Amino acid sequence: MAAAHSVSLRTVHRVFQAHETTVCDVIRRARRSRCRRDLADPRDASPVRAIGARWGCPRPSEFTRAFRAATGMTPTQFRALVQKRF
Repeated sequence: MAAAHSVSLRTVHRVFQAHETTVCDVIRRARRSRCRRDLADPRDASPVRAIGARWGCPRPSEFTRAFRAATGMTPTQFRALVQKRF
C-alpha cells in the first residue's frame, strides 16, 4: 500500500491512526464482510471452512472464533439465518 502511493509505511500508519483505526483492523473488517457476503450467497455451496480459508483464515476454529466475536453467531448459524430469509 505504501509503495503503491509512494509514501512511507509510517505515513500509511499515521493516516489510519488519524481515523482511529489500524491497517489490520481495516483488513479484518473487509475480510469479515466478504465472508458474510459469501455465506449469505445461496449459490455458494462451499463449506464454511473453505470460505474462511478463501478470505485468509485457514484454520476453521480460528475463523469460527473470530466470526462469532464480530457477529455474535457462528458462520454456520449466520448462513442458516440469512438463507432462511430467502
